[in-house]
Amino acid sequence: MESVLYKIGMTRNESKVYMSLLNLGTAQAGQITEKSGVHRRNVYDAIDRLMEKGLISFVIVNNKKLFSPVNPKRFLDLIDEKKFELDTIKKDFQRILPELELKAAMQERHDVRFYKGTEGLKTVFEDIIRTGKDYIGYGPGQQLEKVLKHYFRLFVIKRVKAKIRLRLIYDEASRKTLKKNQLSDLRYMPDQYSSRAALRIYGDKVTLLLLSEEEPLAVVIKNRAISEGYRKYFEVMWKVAKP
Repeated sequence: MESVLYKIGMTRNESKVYMSLLNLGTAQAGQITEKSGVHRRNVYDAIDRLMEKGLISFVIVNNKKLFSPVNPKRFLDLIDEKKFELDTIKKDFQRILPELELKAAMQERHDVRFYKGTEGLKTVFEDIIRTGKDYIGYGPGQQLEKVLKHYFRLFVIKRVKAKIRLRLIYDEASRKTLKKNQLSDLRYMPDQYSSRAALRIYGDKVTLLLLSEEEPLAVVIKNRAISEGYRKYFEVMWKVAKP
C-alpha cells in the first residue's frame, strides 16, 4: 500500500506517519513516533509536509496538539493537481521542443560526398541497394536511363530482388517511354517543371543528381534532419502529382 503512496509523491516517512494516523485515528506526535517507528524529529518534518498537502489536520485539546488524518479521497485531489502540473510542463516543453531538435540536428554528425561521371552515379545507386531501404524521389526518368544506359536495367533487377520499393515523380514525357517496374509507384508532373536535376531520398541520405550526359554529378548528403525535411517536401509534391 505504501508503494502506491510513493508513486503519488509521498516520502517513506510521510507514508508511515499517515498510515499510522489512519490506524490511530487521532494522536499526539509521541504516539505517532511509537506507532510508525520513525524518529521523533523526522515525524515532525513529515507532519509539516502532510499538513502542507492537506492530508492531516490538528486540534488543540488541554494544551495538547492532536493530529488526525483527512479523508483519503484527498489523494485523488493531489493526483489531479499533479496531472495538471504535468500537463502544463508538457505544453511548455512542446513549445521549446522544435528548438531543441534543431540544436540536436546541428550537432548530429553529417557527411557530404561528391561523385562525378557515370561510374560515380553507379556508386550512388549501388549504395541504395546496400542500404536496403525503400526510397522516394523525383526527376526526369528518361534522362536517367540515358545516362546510366544498360546499368539502369541492372539496377531495377537488383532493386526488385532486394524487395526495395520506390515512389517516384517523373515528368509527363516519361509516362509514354518508361514502363512501370515491380515494387514501384509512379506519378507525374507537367513537363514544364522538368529539368536535368533529380533527387533520391533513402535512409538518412539525400542525393542530388545532375543528369548531364557529358559529366553527370551526384551530391550525397547524409543527415537525418535534412532527409526528414526533404521527405516532407516530397509528400507535398506527391499529393499534387497525377497517377
